[in-house]
Amino acid sequence: MYMPTEKNVLTGEQAKLTLRVLSGPNLGAETWLGEGTWLIGSHDTDDLTFGDPELVGSHIRVVNESGKIQITAFAPGVLINGRECTTNNPTIIDPFTQVRVGRTIFSLSPAGLGLPEGDSVLERQGVDARRAASDATESLGVGSRRTRLAVGWISWRLRLGAVVCGLLVIVGGAWAAMDRLHSRAFSAAPGIQPIETQTADLRGLDIAPDVNTPSTAGKLAIDLEPGENNNKSQSGWQDPRRAAELAAKRPATAKLSDARLIDLAATILHAFDIDGHVRVEGAGELTVIGYGRSDAKVDAALRRLQQDIPGIYKTNDEVATPDRARAFLLGAASAELRRSIRITVRPAVVSVSGALASATYDEWKDVAARFEERFRPYIRLESRCELMVLPAVRGVHLGRAPFVVVESGAQLKVGDSIDHIGKIAAIDHDGLIVRVGESNLRMLYRGAPEWLTEDDQR
Repeated sequence: MYMPTEKNVLTGEQAKLTLRVLSGPNLGAETWLGEGTWLIGSHDTDDLTFGDPELVGSHIRVVNESGKIQITAFAPGVLINGRECTTNNPTIIDPFTQVRVGRTIFSLSPAGLGLPEGDSVLERQGVDARRAASDATESLGVGSRRTRLAVGWISWRLRLGAVVCGLLVIVGGAWAAMDRLHSRAFSAAPGIQPIETQTADLRGLDIAPDVNTPSTAGKLAIDLEPGENNNKSQSGWQDPRRAAELAAKRPATAKLSDARLIDLAATILHAFDIDGHVRVEGAGELTVIGYGRSDAKVDAALRRLQQDIPGIYKTNDEVATPDRARAFLLGAASAELRRSIRITVRPAVVSVSGALASATYDEWKDVAARFEERFRPYIRLESRCELMVLPAVRGVHLGRAPFVVVESGAQLKVGDSIDHIGKIAAIDHDGLIVRVGESNLRMLYRGAPEWLTEDDQR
């Protein structure tokens, strides 16, 4: 804890503090703090709050008493002049000391004193707005000690636009801005950060005429016009979190027609390179049908549908992908057929090749027909499987050195090659075992061959 010094002890009129936001979502906001204890946090019971996601409930306590400024951090993440502040350890600070929590940096200074030289730019931009806001802040402090940070300065372009067009133009401009954000999000690549403003869509919501809705750091900020009562029970709009909660609790106002649902879903599917369409199954349920480049893109698109379209809570996946086509073939084929074929996957095409014996060839034709029924027209099947035909065997000898006599009269023994098929691995009563690639295939005799003896061989 710092010991009080002449520098950090305030006297007289300076005992009233001005809190200024120097950086963060509420940049430029300021308010007055009288003597006493003030809580800064995200709870409704806290005196002050920022639109900062890292701010927690009752995060910081500010004590303005006896001319001293005392800061106490009740949660980690509070930095004073760049140094971590120990929790539950009251610290006396000098005026204009910078306090940081999350992305928000603020300072406390005596009321009526200007900013130090390093902050002269902010002072020049906000001096007029601080004078205009001081009277409104003072009047609010009489009726209620709870104060919300309001924007303390507005650029001259927005000020001129507000004077000329009025509140109606401001609300309409915010509506148009939200619509543009909505459209850009649909056309973004799958890796882009999910849409954060969709849940606070203004369309269909009842917005009071005294509410200003600027966009701050990509989020919706709801502020009352200067001079209006900001009591939460009357307006219901205090910060972006409250706006999102109210929007989520009013699903009836966001209900879309089937045609609108299909149009929005088609836009999202196109952004994820999915060629297909959706079918509306019922309230809050969609079925996606078509072709996708990968399972990962399909899963991401289904999640985005539920995030970005109001009222959608279930999505059925009937999308064909190359990975799913390959998995289907491997699951439908027997172990012998899997050993005999080679599967090659390309975009929208699956190619299968191999030399098959009669039994496995019949099995392959059945698997191919099931594949066509499941994946056509989104994925094309190229079948390059060939039926291996064993030459007609006239005679078989099963002695110490077994061999077969084919129709041409040639004798084939174990280790010999059969044209376009493979090498003979074994000869038995039922047929030949032929080595094809890395697999052994059984090929049955066609017809009834003659059984030869040693004498027949001579």
